[in-house]
Amino acid sequence: MNAEQLANEWIRAKAEENKAIAHRLDIEQLILKALPAKEEGTSSTLLTNGFKVRMTGKLTYKADVDRLLALTASWPAEAKPVKTKVEADESLLKQIRTDRPDLWRQIAPAISVKPAKTYIVVEEPAHGI
Repeated sequence: MNAEQLANEWIRAKAEENKAIAHRLDIEQLILKALPAKEEGTSSTLLTNGFKVRMTGKLTYKADVDRLLALTASWPAEAKPVKTKVEADESLLKQIRTDRPDLWRQIAPAISVKPAKTYIVVEEPAHGI
């Protein structure tokens, strides 16, 4: 297949994928109506046809961290519901790798670089223009 044929196949496959995802999500909503899930935690239901449905409920928490810190200022450190996350600055690492090879050589032993999945989008030509 040439690139044009592959682009057409990609568009067709992506449309089928999106339709299948939407259909699966609709079915999941119907399953949740028939078998309500726990707010948090996993539950399993064995159906009469032998299928097992396992559902995991989860709550997410977001906080106004400054306010939370102020409200818990007098709490012992081990009870404060906040944490500090230290992580590498990927943007700065890219810049150093590109612009400052002298600095990169110094930190390279501490850095692992590997290719991520290449993201592909094929856009259909605009019709009627």
